[in-house]
Parts: sequence; C-alpha cells; structure tokens
Amino acid sequence: ADNISFARAVTLTGNVALSTASGAGNITFTSTTDGGYNLTLTAGSGNVTLTGAVGGSTRLNALTVGSATNVTASGAITAASIAQTAGSGTTTFNGALNTNTASGIDLNGTAFTLNAAVTTSSGGTLTITNSGTLTIAAAADMTLDGAFTQDGAATVSTAGDITTTADNISFARAVTLTGNVAL
Repeated sequence: ADNISFARAVTLTGNVALSTASGAGNITFTSTTDGGYNLTLTAGSGNVTLTGAVGGSTRLNALTVGSATNVTASGAITAASIAQTAGSGTTTFNGALNTNTASGIDLNGTAFTLNAAVTTSSGGTLTITNSGTLTIAAAADMTLDGAFTQDGAATVSTAGDITTTADNISFARAVTLTGNVAL
C-alpha cells in the first residue's frame, strides 16, 4: 500500500475518506486539519499521524479511524465525535480531545494513552475498549457530559481525574493508580 501525506494545512470542503487499504501504507497530516465535515482514516496495518491541531479553527463533524497499527495525535482534536474502530498497536493522544454530540468518544483497539484533557458535551460519553493497557496521565483530566466506560479486557493505569454530570464511571478490569485520582 502507498502512503498518503499532507505537508500543509488541510481544509475539508466535504466528507473525506482516506484509505491505504489493508497494507502498510501510512496516513500523515503534518499541519492543521479543519472543516465541518467527516474525516475517515483507514491505514490498514500502517500508522496514522496527526501532527497539527484537528478542528482547531473549524470543528470537524465525525473523526473516525477505521484501522491502523499506531495512531499518534500530537495536537488537540475538536470534533462532533471521535471514534476508532480498530487498532493493533498504541493510540496516543498528546493534545486535548473535545466533542460536542451524544456520540462523544468511542475508542476500540489495543493500547491507548491519553496525555491531555478530555471534554465531552451534549451528553457525550467516553467508551474505551482496550485489549492492551489504557494509560491516563495526570494531565488527562476528564470532564464528561456522559458516562465513562472502560470495557476492554486489559488493565488501566491512571493519574487523571474523571468528572461526569451524575453519569456512571465504570472500569471492567484492574486499575492501578499512578497519582492522586478524583472520580
């Protein structure tokens, strides 16, 4: 599979689906990505890299990662919803995540690392189904207008606080505290 790469800022003017098929092609956005439309990224066994802010000027509609080995988002992501349907490596969010619909954030894959604040509004939930370790850094405090659910088969390591609007917070597996945590 071939790589798909954008070296400059990208503005979506319609719904966009990018795919490297099932091979090892990578999808890379080196700068910012904006536009009020859906962006679907399918990298097969390749990686997805988002270096700049996503939705920083104009919130994306749905951001979906269909498949990838590793996903690395260095900047903040602002979208109506964020989803990952499959991932075989580690997904790392180094920037803040912000959604504003009931769909919220739904992450499915192997290992996940959250290193910055997570905010959902409009009843948005956060669901993480992890077959590898879920790591939540101290800087990854969550303010959710919906439930938090970790329903994967692997463990959780957390130092981040989770605050909801009187919604459930549930962990299906063992949790290791790596700092002071308020739920």
